[in-house]
Amino acid sequence: MKNIHDVIDLLETDPAGISLKFGIPLRTVYSWCSGERRPPAYLIVMMLQIILLERRLANYGNTEEGLEKGMGADGSQGS
Repeated sequence: MKNIHDVIDLLETDPAGISLKFGIPLRTVYSWCSGERRPPAYLIVMMLQIILLERRLANYGNTEEGLEKGMGADGSQGS
């Protein structure tokens, strides 16, 4: 299972960057990073999906055709 550290590493940022990007209170992100609390699994999945979509948009353009080009028939990232 992915965790908040995977999201931080993927974005090459820090807890403050996660807080700013996703609008999550900084104290909450710090509590996840320290292990004091755990984020809901669905939230990690949503953050990873947002990151993937933003990268597809950056690589293939902000059009339906561009998104289809960047996505395989099964929803996986194409080449």
